[in-house]
Amino acid sequence: MTEVKANNKAGNAVIVAIWAAALLVVFVSFRSSDLLSLPKLLGNLGGGPLFGFGFVDSLVGAIAAGFVLAAWFGLGSVVSSFVKIERREGDSHILELACTVGVGSVLWSLVWFFLGLAGIYSTATAIITTVVGVGCCVPGIARVRTARGESRTPESVSGSDRVIVLLILFVLALAFLAALAPPIAKDTLLYHFALPKAFIAQHGNAFVEGNIASYLALGGEMHFVWAMLLGGVYSVRAGEAAAGMAAFLYLPLLLAVVFGWARELKISRRWSLIAVLIVAAIPTVFHSASSGYTDIALALYATLAVYSLMRWLAGYDTKHLAYLAIFLGGALAIKLTTLFLIAALLLVVLLKVRRESAAGKLAGTAILAFAFAGVLASPWYLRTWAATGSPLFPFYLSVWKGAAPGWDVERSNLFQVMNSQYGGVDQAPVNYLLAPFRLSLAAQPEDANLYDGVLGAAFLIGLPLIWFGIRRRTNAAIASLAAISGIYFLFWLFSSEQIRYLLPIVPLLAIAIAASGDGTQDTGMRKAWYYAFGLASILCVLTSLAWFAMRSPLRVVLGGESRDAYLTRQLDYYPYYRMLNTDTDANGKVWLVNMRRDTYNLDRPYFSDYLFEDWTLRKLVWEAKDINELRARTRELGAEYILARHDFLFDYDRSTLVDDKKSRAENAAKLQLAKDLLLDPERSLRKDDRFTLVRVD
Repeated sequence: MTEVKANNKAGNAVIVAIWAAALLVVFVSFRSSDLLSLPKLLGNLGGGPLFGFGFVDSLVGAIAAGFVLAAWFGLGSVVSSFVKIERREGDSHILELACTVGVGSVLWSLVWFFLGLAGIYSTATAIITTVVGVGCCVPGIARVRTARGESRTPESVSGSDRVIVLLILFVLALAFLAALAPPIAKDTLLYHFALPKAFIAQHGNAFVEGNIASYLALGGEMHFVWAMLLGGVYSVRAGEAAAGMAAFLYLPLLLAVVFGWARELKISRRWSLIAVLIVAAIPTVFHSASSGYTDIALALYATLAVYSLMRWLAGYDTKHLAYLAIFLGGALAIKLTTLFLIAALLLVVLLKVRRESAAGKLAGTAILAFAFAGVLASPWYLRTWAATGSPLFPFYLSVWKGAAPGWDVERSNLFQVMNSQYGGVDQAPVNYLLAPFRLSLAAQPEDANLYDGVLGAAFLIGLPLIWFGIRRRTNAAIASLAAISGIYFLFWLFSSEQIRYLLPIVPLLAIAIAASGDGTQDTGMRKAWYYAFGLASILCVLTSLAWFAMRSPLRVVLGGESRDAYLTRQLDYYPYYRMLNTDTDANGKVWLVNMRRDTYNLDRPYFSDYLFEDWTLRKLVWEAKDINELRARTRELGAEYILARHDFLFDYDRSTLVDDKKSRAENAAKLQLAKDLLLDPERSLRKDDRFTLVRVD
């Protein structure tokens, strides 16, 4: 009988190994452009001097962001001293510290919103707020000293644990270096950095003409404004580096929360580190943390919100609901998709309290906390509502009417259609069922059909483990974490399947996986799961390394390469921007057509359609009778130059200028009209196979 049980256990471990190996092989097979090309990509890291004077800009930027972090901690410490949570034996000090910093981050974002309304974005404002924030650190430092005496004796660290820690630190180092480099990610150039730059120029957060993203909730971007101003005391480049570093800082905070929460759930140090590694190794996490995106900040706030709710459900201490409101408010001030999380949490609350004697009162108290979260985030939405007529602008204008220059119902509907194409336009039922496999294994960056990123195989490997953990009641938290994640995933699945929108639940799943793995009684199976997650994470770390090598930011961060040289390597259109910035009149207005709407790198007045970047061109081409009328209509825009990407614009099968309702002859005539405008050799200042810069007489 004992022999049979031993054979069954060995067989189970083999099944785990086969399951993991099969998924890892599939994952690797889809990584031809990054992981399998890693040896070649690593060659990009060399090619010139490593160090130069530009290193000082990066260093100053990192220091400036460090002061912003200290200010977060300071304000959070003051608030935490008034809303004191009773400590329990086994509570994590690292989680407490991250929670304090997170509170300060949310509230400082709100402060900077109102500073923008007052029109006082300036270097002096940045310095004063930093001094105030750092000055508030006194109670926090006292608490840190007390916490040191409360710390438990750490468990012994094994060799494999050291390897995991090194992998985590390696990913953090990659993201740290890439975050200091000049930004090249599309959304960062579109608005994450472009709007803070514009806000600083106008000394406030008034709507930026033509940039519809300025109507969004921009809670995360407020810290970029702060960092740019603070680093800008030394140089513009230092301010840019500081903003990138401000985005990166949320990653170590998120990892600290994952580790601390796992330890509070009595998960062993080994498996807690596995949970941290699973999150840190996700290539899309690396990309978001190093590209000036706000998705990691959103994931931090969402994770802390769920943690606060779980603490409240454990004892119904209303102070936890105060933190829930703060973190949900911070998340709502970053992205409207936080509504998915709120819906999931409300369902969990109703299910948990329904059997309590005071169920109605408890549910009402929780709902008040959700309402207060809305109040915290409401300044952004009220501002947009007052300006456009809709708090949801620029989304869903066919449902809730709203208007602003450069946007209308038609473009809002097209925007929804564009977002719905993430994950593929063919949304057959089988595609929904295969979504976990596709986004974990086959997903690709810069490909909307394949989710624009990749999660890696670890979560897919861990799904059966979570199921076993729920069935065997390994840890009471597993079912709740899995339920919240599952509800959120369903909302995500039937909306925009952009992989970055899924990041708020990956820390929850990682903790659930770690709890299930640590609670596995079969030693052989536990080892098989452990090494499966380790290997899956290593492959993801190497994928992130390949993405880092594609950017090859090391020399520009250390100063061996100039900013212009780096951007020329990374952005094929940048030489045109440099020409405009140096060889044209400072007041010369540029019409950008299909240029990724990169207004961050352009130091000239501009006109550009938001997202649908040839919207105006298409309209003018179809309204004009001949080239003379088209040029006349162009001059009415006030532009002196046109910079356009034309390679696909003049490809009949791909061009957005083509109207499928018209004949081929009519479409061909209109394409020729556009060519006459954009490729006129007499007016051309520079052109190649993809781009053209022409002067408008």
